[in-house]
Parts: sequence; structure tokens; C-alpha cells
Amino acid sequence: MINTGDRITIQELIATYNIALDNKNIDEWTNTWTDDGVWTTTFGEAKGKTELHHMIDQVTNEFASGKRHLSTNIIIEDGQNNMASAKSYLTVIEAKKTPEVVASGTYRDTLKKNNNGEWKFFQRKLDIDLVNEVNE
Repeated sequence: MINTGDRITIQELIATYNIALDNKNIDEWTNTWTDDGVWTTTFGEAKGKTELHHMIDQVTNEFASGKRHLSTNIIIEDGQNNMASAKSYLTVIEAKKTPEVVASGTYRDTLKKNNNGEWKFFQRKLDIDLVNEVNE
């Protein structure tokens, strides 16, 4: 059963993921995942840390540069065998130019607590519901 400390740790994991993405810290972002993690997005799917690393490197260079990723309305539910699920809203804001919402979506996550007591993403599915091209 997950406790309040687990819930806070999972929320911090989600924040770390977003901040690492915004700062193009690929290694820190990749470290939020289990070794066999699966990320399913509009941009494709990556399985395992090598594919995750490659895909996020591509995403940060092509789509996410100069953006701020915000997760809100986070709901965390208990799972079995050191697992939990989470769902949250994603809002992406332009940060290098006039701030405006450029994308939004919903994350559905499966998280796993490892032998060291650390929570990591096992699966993340991102459904984008809005993408707005920012004028150059």
C-alpha cells in the first residue's frame, strides 16, 4: 500500500521528469524510468532506456526546446506488488517567446518501486489533445 510519502515522491518524480525535459537534461530524464520502461506518445513509442534516451533527445531538439511542461491534477492510485498508477494533465507553455499554451494532453502512468525504495516510471502514455504552432 502506498503512503503519503510515496505520493509525494511520485509527484516529485513527475516534476523531475518535466524539469529535466525543459532543461534538456537527458540523463536525469532517462533516470526517471525503470530499465524496461515504455513511453507511448504522439511522437512514437520507446522501450528500454536506450530507446528512451534516443527518443527524448530527438523530442527535445525537434519539439520541446524552449518550452515548459506542467503537470497538474495528479491522481495517484495504489497498485499491487510495489506498483502504482497515476494520471495527470499536461500543459506545455512557450517559454522563449511570448508565453502561451502550445499543447495539452493527459498522462496515464504505471510506476514501480524498485529494491532501493525509489519510484520510477514503468509505463507512460501521453495523449495529446491540442498542439498549437507558435508564430516565429
